[in-house]
Amino acid sequence: MRVIAIANQKGGCGKTTTAINLAASLAFKNYKVLLIDLDPQSHASFSLGLRTEQLEGSIYNVLSNVDTKRRKLSEVILQLWENFNLAPGHILLSTIEQELRSEEDAISAVHRAIDSLSTDHDFIIIDCPPSLGFLTFNALRASHLLIVPLQCCSLSLMGVGRIINTVELIQLKLQRAPKVKGLITMYDRRTRYGKNTIQEINTYFKDDIFNTIIRVNVTLRETAAHGVPAIRFDKSSRGAMDYMLLADEIIVESRKLFLDDFYEETEHFITEIRDKLKVQAFSFLAPEAKDVYVVGDFNHWTPNESGRLERMPDGRWEKRIALKHGVYKYKFIVGGVWICDPNNIKTVPTEFGVDSLLEI
Repeated sequence: MRVIAIANQKGGCGKTTTAINLAASLAFKNYKVLLIDLDPQSHASFSLGLRTEQLEGSIYNVLSNVDTKRRKLSEVILQLWENFNLAPGHILLSTIEQELRSEEDAISAVHRAIDSLSTDHDFIIIDCPPSLGFLTFNALRASHLLIVPLQCCSLSLMGVGRIINTVELIQLKLQRAPKVKGLITMYDRRTRYGKNTIQEINTYFKDDIFNTIIRVNVTLRETAAHGVPAIRFDKSSRGAMDYMLLADEIIVESRKLFLDDFYEETEHFITEIRDKLKVQAFSFLAPEAKDVYVVGDFNHWTPNESGRLERMPDGRWEKRIALKHGVYKYKFIVGGVWICDPNNIKTVPTEFGVDSLLEI
């Protein structure tokens, strides 16, 4: 699961449009997506045809510390279309900082809510308010990637430095922060002004900018009035095609982030005890599965979090476990069914059938 925040303190830069259409494009590509509307104005929810004041629950209830109001994230999620879920916003989000000001580690409220989510999503997209306040800080704390939409105009870079400073502050405080990438929006290729602005943005962000450029397109404005993303309104429109290209980049980027996380988390560990343990990679292709576990002699044949595989964007499930040298019997549990490892030809008969065999 990859968490992506979309933020820019400057309004009118295509932030909410990007959140909705990126989420919809990923869902169209058969990835399960949750869009969290963290903006008190709830523009993402309104643009998807909802009136949040009429809903029984919202992301506000998830973050609130008032017992009579509080609900789990899974309880407020609405399924709008196949693979596309929404945690709607609410005007009461504007009061959440005051509610949580006495709470310990209040800046991790969104992170804790996502971490407790029992349902599986490939991507979680967070639409942030147009500010660098408490809610945006919470979103950045929870995210692996920050997308900064940049309207193709001379004011597009104003305030970007503050966002990057905020990310650096999170890095200092938590020794972990989201990767930052810029996204050029509202580009009109007919004007020399637009081309000059792109050069300025590229100079500022260097390699940390998406190749996809979101062009000016009337469809992206019309979709809000119809309560649907561009891909569902007119999939042949330039707006829909641009966000499908962005989704492709995001899928590739998420794989890079996964590898970066793995190497960062295990580098010190492997250096210290590489002579005693080996990191064994387990992999199983099951795009339709809701969960996959690896169980064996190394975890007492118990399907728990230590053996739960993580779903990759391409439908493959992966898990890396540090094991001592020895011989182990194991199997996968896919949707409750016990299966030998199709990638391992070594097996051993047992009183219960056949197990895969691993020698380290």
